[in-house]
Amino acid sequence: MKAITLKAPLVWAIFNANLSTIRHKEYLDPGTQLAVHAGKSCSVVDVEKFSKRLGISIPPRERLFLGQVVGVVSIVECCPFSGNMAREWVLAKPKPIRRFYWRGQAWVYDIPDERIDFDTSKNPVAEESGYKFSGAPKGEWRVTVWPHPSEENFYSYAVAIAGGFLGNGILGHTTLHGCYPDAEEALQAGIEQGVYGR
Repeated sequence: MKAITLKAPLVWAIFNANLSTIRHKEYLDPGTQLAVHAGKSCSVVDVEKFSKRLGISIPPRERLFLGQVVGVVSIVECCPFSGNMAREWVLAKPKPIRRFYWRGQAWVYDIPDERIDFDTSKNPVAEESGYKFSGAPKGEWRVTVWPHPSEENFYSYAVAIAGGFLGNGILGHTTLHGCYPDAEEALQAGIEQGVYGR
């Protein structure tokens, strides 16, 4: 499947705020199915800029799915845009997928079709990411929240940090930790306890 990497705030707007046009230099045939990847590079300023430009409230950088392929859209039109080298792509039918990490590229590229899975129940209930600058281990972190494996309507968190996973969790599910009645509470606990050890 063809794929494109875009700034994460734009990707969020395509799948959550009905953004249906973007500009790009390449031509794609109408009817093309396009996987959409949220670029890993995104600053607080990027989020503020796109929020202002699009007139919508975009979640903070930490809540965007940086570096992940998040969904598929259809190209409806691909036409020249006002005298410059860009083209305007008109998008339709945004469909979220089971998100996965991928290395983005500047131009249109290919992703194996078998990586596209429309079963979104395999996505975490909530997630947040950031960078830990002090204390061991240092590096990128990501906290995800999942349904608790045995307690219905409760949630647990998992922590990935500096390329590894926090273990010694729930018996039989060693990367899952805690039992919380609310997904947001589990997320905050994962950040406070799992990442920063508070």
